[in-house]
Amino acid sequence: MASKKELPHNTEAEKAVLGAMLRSNQFLGDCLARFNVDDFYEENQNHRVIFEAMYRLEQKHIAVDPRTVTDELINSKTYDISGGTEYLMELADSIITFANIPDYMNIVSDQSLLRRFLMEMEDIANTYYTKDIESISDFIGISEKRLADVAEKRRVADFVSASDITSELSKEFETLEATTTDDTVKGVPTGFTEMNKLTHGFKEGEFIVIAARPGVGKTAISLNLAFNAAQRNVPVAYFSLEMPASQLFKRLVSADSGVPYEWLQTGFHMTKQTRLKLQESCKALSKTKLYVDDTNGINILDIVAKARKLKNNKEPNLGLIIVDYIGLVKTNSKNRNDSRQLEVQMVSQTLKNLALELKIPVIGVAQLNRNVEQRGGDPMLSDLRESGSIEQDADIVMLLAQSKIEEAGENSSKNVFEKHNEEVTKQQNDIAQKEGGPDTVMVNVIIAKNRSGKTGKVPLLFRRAYCKFNEPSKEGTEAIKSLDNERVSYI
Repeated sequence: MASKKELPHNTEAEKAVLGAMLRSNQFLGDCLARFNVDDFYEENQNHRVIFEAMYRLEQKHIAVDPRTVTDELINSKTYDISGGTEYLMELADSIITFANIPDYMNIVSDQSLLRRFLMEMEDIANTYYTKDIESISDFIGISEKRLADVAEKRRVADFVSASDITSELSKEFETLEATTTDDTVKGVPTGFTEMNKLTHGFKEGEFIVIAARPGVGKTAISLNLAFNAAQRNVPVAYFSLEMPASQLFKRLVSADSGVPYEWLQTGFHMTKQTRLKLQESCKALSKTKLYVDDTNGINILDIVAKARKLKNNKEPNLGLIIVDYIGLVKTNSKNRNDSRQLEVQMVSQTLKNLALELKIPVIGVAQLNRNVEQRGGDPMLSDLRESGSIEQDADIVMLLAQSKIEEAGENSSKNVFEKHNEEVTKQQNDIAQKEGGPDTVMVNVIIAKNRSGKTGKVPLLFRRAYCKFNEPSKEGTEAIKSLDNERVSYI
């Protein structure tokens, strides 16, 4: 029977690194910042104790050389393991030139990474053979994450100089145009001019949260954003946890064709001309790179795995991921004492990390709690349901607020400010219906947080019958904003 192969390591490279640390303060600092004791092969115990001795000396602000390291080894009772003073002198004297030390450092790093990767795979296999696997999907998801966490450590970037950064910025500024049209925004275009002005498009690595109360249109606007991006040749991955893919596409067809969604559901009013409109919209949709996963109760690790697979195997230019909605995403938490708030925190942190890893924006749809209805007025960041972590992790938070006029009897106790507010809201809704039709309501998209831009309100027309969001005309936008300013001035 063949003996088990040794784990990868390079003893000579380790010796060169330790020798450089003994001889050069620069390499001492570089190596202590880059390595830890586990980066040295487990069976090279002498290298491990020498490295730990140098680390402790540096922590104590004591100069590192063969003599001080010898004293530290004696004090820590690891002198005999280290090989003694003779071995330390051998390490120091072996360095004739420092030119190749960076190469030896890379070798030590690579060998250490490969060892961890192989050990992780072996542990995964042992888990499979020795423990009950409740869910194959969860097991594969967890295993993939463990291996990805190890592999991620190989992506170590060095500092970038000011000259390199400013050189790139100069090139960017040369082509920068003072406009906010979809053709010139730096990120993924939203399809809405006013939203582009505030966000400059959704940029790589950003985690964007869209939140609203039920029925306000959070799924509809996330679909509109997906379609707007896909129409502009941006590949989009849409994870739907509330609605099957066929229903989502019916909504998209309704929005694109102008045929009411109810007609698609019931078949009423279906004429030859209407069917032709639907076929044309289906044809237009078929040409987009919009991918929908409607797995009910999907696990967050499955979302990560499927997004990686889509980008790596099919769509290298994947430009946007949307998850509708965060509150329904499951985690692998086995602890029944973990609150839903903690689970949502895990989901939001993972989605932010996914955005950074794949270098694309990720939109998470969330729900606001009932406080906003009980309090009245516009929603606030504190109204995000279940987790303050969503607010913390998000780069952009957009809260949807529908302009409503509450029914009241003749003996209403509303004060003069509330009555004025209702009058302004009524006038804004009149503008919305004049521009969008009788089914239209005005929805304010409140950009409450924006790490790389401004906050503010974006008024949109939500045509409920068509599941479609439109921008008001330029005149309509100005009139709505003027009424908002009037409301603030009055108060």
